[in-house]
Amino acid sequence: MTFLIFPDHATGSRLAESVGHSPGAQVLSHPVSGRPWLIGQLPAKALTVHRGRDRCLVTVGVTAAPADAQAELDRLSAPAAADALARRFPGDRHVLLSMDGLVRAQGTLSSTRQLFVVRYDGVDIAADDPEPLIQLTGASLDEDAIPTRLLAPWTPWPFTDQVMWRGIETVPMGERLDWDRSGRSRRTRWWSPPEPELPLEQAATATRAALAEAIQVRAAHTDLSADLSGGLDSTSLSFLAGRHQRGMILTSWEAANPADEDQFWAARAAQQLSGMHQVMSLQDAPAWFSDLDGHGELEGPFAWIRTRGKLRYQAELLASRGSKLHLTGHGGDELYTATQLFLPALMDRPLRALPYVKAYRAVHRWPWRETVTELNRSESFANGLRRTATLLDKPIEQYLRKPEFGWGIGYRMPIWSTADGLEAARRQLHRTADEDPQPMSPHRWVHALLQDVRLCGDTIRRVSRWTERSGVAWHAPMIDDAVVEAACSVTAWDVAMPDRYKPLLAEAMRGAVPDEFRLRRTKSEYSADVYAGVRRMRPQLLELCEDLELARRGLVDADRLRDLVIRPPQSSFAFIPLISTLAVESWLRTVDSGSAPKSAPNQEQLTRQGGLG
Repeated sequence: MTFLIFPDHATGSRLAESVGHSPGAQVLSHPVSGRPWLIGQLPAKALTVHRGRDRCLVTVGVTAAPADAQAELDRLSAPAAADALARRFPGDRHVLLSMDGLVRAQGTLSSTRQLFVVRYDGVDIAADDPEPLIQLTGASLDEDAIPTRLLAPWTPWPFTDQVMWRGIETVPMGERLDWDRSGRSRRTRWWSPPEPELPLEQAATATRAALAEAIQVRAAHTDLSADLSGGLDSTSLSFLAGRHQRGMILTSWEAANPADEDQFWAARAAQQLSGMHQVMSLQDAPAWFSDLDGHGELEGPFAWIRTRGKLRYQAELLASRGSKLHLTGHGGDELYTATQLFLPALMDRPLRALPYVKAYRAVHRWPWRETVTELNRSESFANGLRRTATLLDKPIEQYLRKPEFGWGIGYRMPIWSTADGLEAARRQLHRTADEDPQPMSPHRWVHALLQDVRLCGDTIRRVSRWTERSGVAWHAPMIDDAVVEAACSVTAWDVAMPDRYKPLLAEAMRGAVPDEFRLRRTKSEYSADVYAGVRRMRPQLLELCEDLELARRGLVDADRLRDLVIRPPQSSFAFIPLISTLAVESWLRTVDSGSAPKSAPNQEQLTRQGGLG
């Protein structure tokens, strides 16, 4: 599903007419003027339209309209007044409004429904996918953005909101686009994270209500299937979805480690659910790293490149069994896992915080002196980026061995980065720090949570675009707007202690998920799958090392990367940078294969003019 949004303006109308309409494309017009507004693939089941005399509200995605939506629309005095109404559409959707020549558009907090925008020929054009904007404008690749995409364990915010193509911008979390009658837009904030002050019981009630609604709206939309890995996240979604659709397909992957206990818990949960439990075997399914070729996606590196082949296999299997929408528990780790980044939030009451500090120190074996020093260090977000730049060449295996209570988990460049690649990443960090960006929340743990939610949503959007080719959309209900807001609202004191596993989700699922699953305190890890994938795909990985686009750009030393493939390290942490490296390499092969636009943008037409905000 891809669509373009045009302003209610004569130039917008002309540009809309110049866009070639693909087979099956639909055109929705602005009320009153009749100019083109939305053009794209808009399946009827994913589209709801509410019309008034001089206004029209559209949702694209999976949602349910509130009963009084039409009455609320009729009462609106201006598009800017639609925040409350837009928030009442649950699920995974864009909300778009055209009214008396003015236009507004917003996606989701997580970016599962994202907006991209470019200023072209004096007006702003938006889309849910940057590719049509790249093609429309002939945008050129931003080479300076590549080095930070090599950072591990993942690219930090705000670089994740940076589009890889010049002149195209993304709409940040909690902001929308508002067009005036000149055809130009500005970004307007409609959401900010709540203060984290709710006690666990109240936040759990809000979480349960939000998750229940997220599942209900999807179950009413189409036939579902669901992951059932055995962990708390997927198990919770499976039990909630089982209340609405009996006989769902529940999918699990056979683990490379025969001692993996998640498999036991998945089978046990499946016995209590009414669905068919489909265990996908290692022998039949593609291995990790089995699908590294470029596939024509220009947006940017695909974070789940390691399992892209497995995703296609799973989607084809589910489609053959009748599923149209697949539920995944991704987002649960991001929202509910306690990390050391909670500790700075507790330091205003140091005596009460002492047991928490002792617990984390025991888990990670931190020295007392370094722990106290780090807890007493206060830094702005910009200075945090500068400090990150000094740590990029440290081994990634060390990033949890020393206390780091900054604005995110310590980021590292791969050890196979060249000196030029390392320096390029540092320049980007310093350049961004000099712009003094403000964090998404003044609380470090909330900022980190929102950053990770944003990363998760971006990935799920890209995954779904990939799996929809096989006929099955991928959804992560745990990162719906209302669920994210509930997770941000809980007080750190109630969820920070590492001796409880995902306490907010566990409390929210009281009575919905049997206690044997809800209160489970163990969790499997999947390093065996990484080693097995590298071993099985070693010939293909070595062949890739012979002709690296990243090496041609001077960012990666192919010999050092080849050494990792030939002699896998003892610590699986060393493989984390491999994933980001392969994601960038695969994407660059798409860009360099000729799929990217050949022409440079007309700078008189394409200009950021200080940004679109």
